[in-house]
Amino acid sequence: MDVKLSISKICKLICAVSFTLSIFAGQATVIIGGDILNGNFNAGSADGDTTDDNFQATPGWSNIFGAPTMQATRTNLASPDGSRNAVLSLSGDRVFTSELGLNGYIISAGDTFDVQYEWRDAFNWNDSLDRVGVTLFTTDDDTITGAMTELIVDFSELSTANNAYETVDHDAFYTATAGDAGKRLFLYFNGVTGEGSDTNGFARFDNLTLEVTSEVPEPSSAFLICLAGLGLVSRRR
Repeated sequence: MDVKLSISKICKLICAVSFTLSIFAGQATVIIGGDILNGNFNAGSADGDTTDDNFQATPGWSNIFGAPTMQATRTNLASPDGSRNAVLSLSGDRVFTSELGLNGYIISAGDTFDVQYEWRDAFNWNDSLDRVGVTLFTTDDDTITGAMTELIVDFSELSTANNAYETVDHDAFYTATAGDAGKRLFLYFNGVTGEGSDTNGFARFDNLTLEVTSEVPEPSSAFLICLAGLGLVSRRR
């Protein structure tokens, strides 16, 4: 067996793998969005009402701080894509919560998260005070009912277009730490009242997308090493 030839093949294989990793490094993966985990809120109508659905009839979503029979989505005040949308309130008992799938998403250190969605003000919403908040959190037992630790609360800007949908697109709004690693991720969003604002305000929310870019081992070092190895084999030949 030609040992030099074998070393050469191994080095070439390492180079190929390193190059492949460099291509895929930094590509975002959709955790929730569109039809994935009902990020567009179009799945539903399980209660037989095509106008509005409660949380029990809204797949992928629960109301962590309120009753499951509370109204969750409606078809009026349609978003730009003309679809069903989520009803937000400032009362504190209508909080859309996702387990991010049956098995959830397990955090790795260095994970970077992006969030996008559309929202608009509605009845009694105070455009100068009230916002939408998207929260990433973990729990002490990796269940949605466990003791909560909020990782980040990402707020929308104040409404700048009365009775019109606006787009929020926040890249890299959270980067996971080593302390987050190995824990299951959860998400909730809600209306957040400003100081002195009326808690009887409402808004609409649609087309949520949460993406993650995972940190991968930097392939450049291995790539340089294998190139050096190939050069060494070539010289020995």
